Amino acid sequence: MDVKIIDKGQALDSTSDNIKYYSLNNEYLRGLAFQNGFYRLRATDYVSDNVRRLNRHPSGVNISFKTNSTRIKINTKLTTKAYMDHMTAIGQIGFDLYYKHQGKYVFLATTNVNAKEYDITIIGDLGNDEKEYRLYFPLYAEVVDAYIGIDSDANIEFSKEAQEKVVIYGTSISQGGCATRPGMSYTNILDRNTNYEFINLGFSGSAHLELEMADIINKIDMKYLILEVEANNTHQSLVDNLPAFIDRLTCDKIFLISHFPETTNLIKPEYSAVTEANYQFQKQMDKVVFIDGHALLVELDYDGTVDGVHLTDLGFYTLAKKLLEYIK
Repeated sequence: MDVKIIDKGQALDSTSDNIKYYSLNNEYLRGLAFQNGFYRLRATDYVSDNVRRLNRHPSGVNISFKTNSTRIKINTKLTTKAYMDHMTAIGQIGFDLYYKHQGKYVFLATTNVNAKEYDITIIGDLGNDEKEYRLYFPLYAEVVDAYIGIDSDANIEFSKEAQEKVVIYGTSISQGGCATRPGMSYTNILDRNTNYEFINLGFSGSAHLELEMADIINKIDMKYLILEVEANNTHQSLVDNLPAFIDRLTCDKIFLISHFPETTNLIKPEYSAVTEANYQFQKQMDKVVFIDGHALLVELDYDGTVDGVHLTDLGFYTLAKKLLEYIK
């Protein structure tokens, strides 16, 4: 049974009559440290093969604009459909549209589709008064092309404020796994709730503390740096690599977050012992402000993840709100 036959709200509008399109691959993109299309690193940057591939996922990338169009369309080409069982298609390959209401960006619409290419109306019946929007890009898919479509007789103005940057280097959690949609990753929640521009350098399974990554981070003019790296490293690799990595960094204000609550620590003593060793080691690091990741989310009673590790929207929202106390 095709649910779109029953629920017309699930049907996609793929018409393009009286629409004009604007490329989103432009100088107004936010959430990028370097100008390299939708990629998060430069073509010359090399850390590992996995980082090079994940760099093509535009997690944290967004764009702000004003328009008086009565509808907004998204036309995009990606390299893949959704492919992970524990994360929604929207979170992996979708775009989220937010609307500025009384000085605050609030969620408006998302791309309810799972396809490598699509041209859809993300929202219509908006009236023809000018409104301000922010569009968040996919978290876990390479975007080849992306365009925004508006009424042919409407106007659009892209904008980008000069803001200090906060860089986040971390694991799949920082990349956004497993947010239900792009706007719910904790870096994007922080983006909407501060006056900073957030640069997401979360690389799924690949935050291995290479000195080459530290050198890349040092090229970014930033206010703060947040490190969330424990989940991608054994205790020994933390001991071997974290001190040199931190010593290599030139940022004056670095926050280091230990790992978040995992239920396995309650029933497997060997897991708990490693977590405690990681905690104690990171806590005594010089040059950083240490943040206890367990304390950030313990109030959720271990209900903040999809699979015991990756955060739900509840986990991301709580994490972002707690981090605001440190950086806002």
